[in-house]
Amino acid sequence: MGTLHTKRIAFNTLFLYVRMLILMFVAFYTSRVLLKELGINDFGLYGIVGGIVAIFSSLRGLFATATQRFLNFEMGRNDTNGLNTIFNISLIINIIICIVFFICAEIIGLWFLENKLIIAPERMDVAKWAFHFSVLASMISILTIPFDALIIAHEKMSFYAYVSILDACLKLGVIFILPYFAIDKLKLYAALIVAVSLVIRFISSVYCKRNFPECKYRLCWDKKAFKEMGVFAGWNFAGNLAFALVNEGLNILLNLFGGVIANAARSIAYQVKSAITTMLSNIMIAIDPQATQLYAQGEKQKFYSLLFTASKIIVFFYLMLAFPLYFYIHEILQIWLGTIPQYAPEFIQAILIYLMIRSFHEPINTFFFIIGKLKLFQITELIILSLSLPISYSALKFCNLALQNIFYIMAIIELLNLIIILIWAKKIGQFNIKQYFYRVIIPYLKTFVCASITLYGIQAYFQQSKPSCIYFILLPIILSIIIFITITFLIGFSSKEKNAIKAILKK
Repeated sequence: MGTLHTKRIAFNTLFLYVRMLILMFVAFYTSRVLLKELGINDFGLYGIVGGIVAIFSSLRGLFATATQRFLNFEMGRNDTNGLNTIFNISLIINIIICIVFFICAEIIGLWFLENKLIIAPERMDVAKWAFHFSVLASMISILTIPFDALIIAHEKMSFYAYVSILDACLKLGVIFILPYFAIDKLKLYAALIVAVSLVIRFISSVYCKRNFPECKYRLCWDKKAFKEMGVFAGWNFAGNLAFALVNEGLNILLNLFGGVIANAARSIAYQVKSAITTMLSNIMIAIDPQATQLYAQGEKQKFYSLLFTASKIIVFFYLMLAFPLYFYIHEILQIWLGTIPQYAPEFIQAILIYLMIRSFHEPINTFFFIIGKLKLFQITELIILSLSLPISYSALKFCNLALQNIFYIMAIIELLNLIIILIWAKKIGQFNIKQYFYRVIIPYLKTFVCASITLYGIQAYFQQSKPSCIYFILLPIILSIIIFITITFLIGFSSKEKNAIKAILKK
């Protein structure tokens, strides 16, 4: 029978969050230094041209989790030969995805770059170089996915954390060496990011070969496994690529209506978005392997209990981060960047509203991955999420709305998307919406209302005091987090969950 290893989940989550804290610090400091080295215009230029790297950096974890799902199924069956077959077939599938991506990017993407984007003529040659390097870095990232999947499936989160930290530190090191070369900084930066991707790919592959016996290259063919994984990967790729392309499509709209200054502000805002979504996904990365094995072993009650608990933790954790960010965004940007780029505060606040709804999505996404029924789910994602582009374009073109409204439109579309995929989850996988509503939604709403009133009062009080030192603003932020945690513990969790939390804290 399946066993829920709470200690292992806690240990893996700890490693992932140590990783996350270090990555956040490095990433935020990287943005500050990169903005200084490249300047606002080239920073915005790389934000739109190099956005293709951001797409596959964010999707890499999702694809790895999808492949890990098949690996964990084989682990649940104790089939070593099956593990090796799954690994090699995942390599073949990712090579195919890589080739398709390269063809589409170099034909469609390059044409769009040359003919549609608002880029200064004297910077077009550099923009093309940055684009080609970005495509190459993304291809390397795709080919690293099977190795990431092995690491996650074996729950080696410590190594996963170390490699991620190394990746971030190497990218920070790249920025520091830019001033020592005479060539164009943007072109050099894009080329060195490719070199960093190669180093991470080499380290991951060497580690997997030395530690996992199933990581052996061999010519093998399993038509059934290839078809099942191919369909799964294909739908997963289509749905998640649509999600990423919508985000980059909105970046293009910002370029068309606001120029590279708007792209620079969006890059800052998405740095915040990336940090938050990474923190939320870490919870599911730690839980995914055991959730998959519980489902494979028929332990449905434990599976749903784990999924609902993870859902609640994710949405509460998001609120803990979002409240101080929303209320004190100007002060935080002042501390972080020194100077506040135009549009950045408005973009971040709008994206925080979007992420409030998106935070409910991750566990539902995991549910469809684990049960292996992605077709209707990803078709829904593809159609519904894509509506953001034409609606946002119309709003900017014909209604002359402020640029940040495209993120509010994303939030409304995401709410519609969430409702529809919950309905599909019930019809396809017998997802218990009633239990989800009572265990997740109602506690969330109670906590949200109480925390909103309390934290708004704190913010209003401290704003009236008008502190002379900008760093004094850290006091209400810390106070807000402490009060939110207290409210969440008292209102958001059931008595059984409170006892479990107390037991974990004592240990």
